[in-house]
Amino acid sequence: FYGEDNWKLRPNLTFNLGLRYEYVSAPTEAENRIDYGFGDDKDNIEPRFGFAWSPGFEKPFLKRMFGQVGDSSIRGGYGIYHGRLFQSVFSQSGATVRFNPPNAFMYAQSITPTATFNPLNLTDPTNGLVFTPGSALTARAALTLIDPGLEMPYTQQWNLSFERQMPLASALRVSYTGNRGIGLLRYALDNLPVHDPNGVLVANHPFNAPAALYTAANRPAGDPRAFDVRGQVLHPAADILCAGTGLAGVAKTAQCPVNVPLGNLEYSFRVPRTNERRPNPLNSTNLAVSNGSWSYYHGLQVEWTKRLSYNFTFQAAYTFSKSIDTTSEATFVGAGDSNQTGNDARSARALSRFHTPHRFTFFGTYRTPWFNNDRGFKGQLLGGWQLSTVVKLAKGTPFTVTTTAVDLNLDGFSESRPVILDPTILGRTVAEPISSTISLPGSAFRPLSTSDSLASLVGRNTFFGDGVRNVDFGIFKNFPMPFEGHRLTLRADFFNAFNHVQYGFPTTDITNANFGRILGTATGYSPRTIQFSLRYQY
Repeated sequence: FYGEDNWKLRPNLTFNLGLRYEYVSAPTEAENRIDYGFGDDKDNIEPRFGFAWSPGFEKPFLKRMFGQVGDSSIRGGYGIYHGRLFQSVFSQSGATVRFNPPNAFMYAQSITPTATFNPLNLTDPTNGLVFTPGSALTARAALTLIDPGLEMPYTQQWNLSFERQMPLASALRVSYTGNRGIGLLRYALDNLPVHDPNGVLVANHPFNAPAALYTAANRPAGDPRAFDVRGQVLHPAADILCAGTGLAGVAKTAQCPVNVPLGNLEYSFRVPRTNERRPNPLNSTNLAVSNGSWSYYHGLQVEWTKRLSYNFTFQAAYTFSKSIDTTSEATFVGAGDSNQTGNDARSARALSRFHTPHRFTFFGTYRTPWFNNDRGFKGQLLGGWQLSTVVKLAKGTPFTVTTTAVDLNLDGFSESRPVILDPTILGRTVAEPISSTISLPGSAFRPLSTSDSLASLVGRNTFFGDGVRNVDFGIFKNFPMPFEGHRLTLRADFFNAFNHVQYGFPTTDITNANFGRILGTATGYSPRTIQFSLRYQY
């Protein structure tokens, strides 16, 4: 439901007020076999406000700046706009509730025959497997947990603009636009293991029995993992880094070159006892979906438009903007970013994946003035040609430097951003293959170690890739035919006329031998294309 009205308070001042309400029902499966975990959204109230004022000042300076009534205008507005939570979000691999037990499970097998799977048995390759919905779990399972209060995300949008008629049949507009995204979709991790210096109480459950947690080879007699810790309190080992080195399956390393004992009720980075420390023994790491993300955008826009006069028309626009968020897309963000940086929203705050601080566009058309009135052969051949161009210039979007992931605080989430050793390089643009490794040197980073803290890691989206510098050019002419309504059009188009290459992101993993190198072009890049066309219209 919606309603709006305009009030013209004065001949040069108009107000617009509106209100919209939307009821959004929760998604359902045709046979009610899937529980999406959240209900109808009933409070989507969207107020709207706007005004337009054409000032008419009498003082000379202001009159010169704003002109007469109708020569300039000041416009502004504010509104709330709700987004959508499409059902497909919860059917993708990132947040699929279709496989949540006890009413469903995922059965994935390789082509290798086993006791429970025979791909050569076309009649029954599962060897008699029967799944009964509703049956109790026989092992830990990872769930997708939907916040019962999940709602439609929404944005608050506002703008203020000044527009002035200019000489040469043109107009100049300067605008400020902003928006704030609230309750955006966020994926977080649930049921992570607890790390507490004062100790962690292990749930007394069959899934925490030694035989359910470790293979026989990894729990021989005398091994602390063979000790039943159910109902007991686990404590961090004194040597939390290396305790457990030398146990079955825990080999010595350069960081831990000697054997270090581990107590029956201790855990360490080498033997983390991850599942024992989980709050819920029924589950492993769950995926929690909520309205936990947010975003901000602020932009200054300058636009100059010229109507057709003197055979020339154009529109030029420049935008200076900044966009920040805690995740640019919950399900998939493309190359150069991560949609999950642990459960710490503060460390996830950064420039948006699509942040483009500078963007300039220009398109114009010019009709040649010569021989326009010549009806002879020379006029037909040389007169009436039209030239057009489109220019696009934009700074590249940001990307994140990564490394081999390490669990820094024994909470089960492994950080994949390296330690930054030289903060002076932050914000650099890495755009040229010949200098990319100078702009993004490997010496400015180091891999993670368990002694690092989140504060020492490089931020998300702190470097920029190659931008857009593209010019398209076209030339065409209409030739009238001797028959009424008939004409012939000859056209030539040059796309990416200067054949400027737009490079892709460099290799972002510091452990890769090609780190910092640009090995390809951007996804949207196309080399110069020249196209000729001839069209007969009747």
